[in-house]
Amino acid sequence: MVLENAYPPDERVENEIAILTKNGFEVTLVCASKKRSGKIETEKKGILTIYRIPISKFIYKSGAVALTLPFYFRFWYKHLNQIIKQNHIDAIHINDLPLVKVGLRLSEKHNLPLVADYHENRPEIMRMYNHVLTFPGKYLISIKEWLKYQQKYTPKVDRLILVTDEAKDYYVKYYGIDAKKITVLPNYISLERFGSFDPEYQPDSEIKEQFTAVYFGDTGLRRGTLTILEAAAILRNEDISFLIIGDSREQQYLEKTAKEQNLTNVTFTGRIPVAEAIKLMNMSNVGLCPFLRNTHHDTTYANKMFQYMALGKPVIVSDCTSQANFVTAESCGMIFRAGDSAELSNKILQLRDQTEYDRLSTNAKKCVYGKYNWENTGSRLTDLYSSLK
Repeated sequence: MVLENAYPPDERVENEIAILTKNGFEVTLVCASKKRSGKIETEKKGILTIYRIPISKFIYKSGAVALTLPFYFRFWYKHLNQIIKQNHIDAIHINDLPLVKVGLRLSEKHNLPLVADYHENRPEIMRMYNHVLTFPGKYLISIKEWLKYQQKYTPKVDRLILVTDEAKDYYVKYYGIDAKKITVLPNYISLERFGSFDPEYQPDSEIKEQFTAVYFGDTGLRRGTLTILEAAAILRNEDISFLIIGDSREQQYLEKTAKEQNLTNVTFTGRIPVAEAIKLMNMSNVGLCPFLRNTHHDTTYANKMFQYMALGKPVIVSDCTSQANFVTAESCGMIFRAGDSAELSNKILQLRDQTEYDRLSTNAKKCVYGKYNWENTGSRLTDLYSSLK
């Protein structure tokens, strides 16, 4: 299994490794180290082996322009090839798009099946990355070329893992991929891991008395965080507060905007440990998923949505297709037009009705604990690898 980033944290990858090793599959994870230089670090945990590879700042930055300057691909190929030679490997599992080309080359060289696991639609999401839209990125990084790359190499993998049924439909329709090659593995939470956190928290009385809407995760503008601030401005005279947990490259802009508009009903925590974030989410009343619409957001769920619901919080989501379909089917929250802060404000006000709140809260918790969790769906991953045997 290959992950370009440091490990941990990556909840999806952690869940995948847990279900595979629990069912007797030996996993060798190759990931980036948090260190920029030095030797490769090896860690052994039962039938999980982790190789952490230091990546220089130059190599790391070259990943965005790897289609033009292939230093990044060469770096990963060299290390992965050596590790495959040193270990008894039966299959290659590549997390996300960039290293699929490297994975295909290695699968051909070593006669191994390749599984691509797309956590996101990378070219589509790049359209909203600030560093891609501004100088010098907009001149160096070609979204068009990454889209061609995805279209060229995705059909060549042996198996494809996607996050939603909507994503599956997209790849079948636009890429001509055989639906039988695709496994849908949603970003549901693991009840076992989630249950290990203590959600109890004693906030100060001022926060406790207010109806609180919480957002947890990457605070980039593409996630609709500016819509939250606009809603906070509309509701500034109501007894409603907003809690934004997380960080991003655009965090400073959000905090500056809130300060300039004197949004005293908004609190930013920055990046905090998940255990602490869960306590804050638990003391809140409603969870927000206000993503702006694009092909990626229309075909994915955020893990945070299921964390909110596991705590019995109704969710308010934008009308991105996958999450809107889910909320409609399970009647576990409310939907507003992406980017429409007035409608978001209205939905928050509606949830102050205790009868409606209790109904949606009950449905939210029930569907996560009853059906939509990793314990119920993780077997899809072990079934996939069993089929490869």
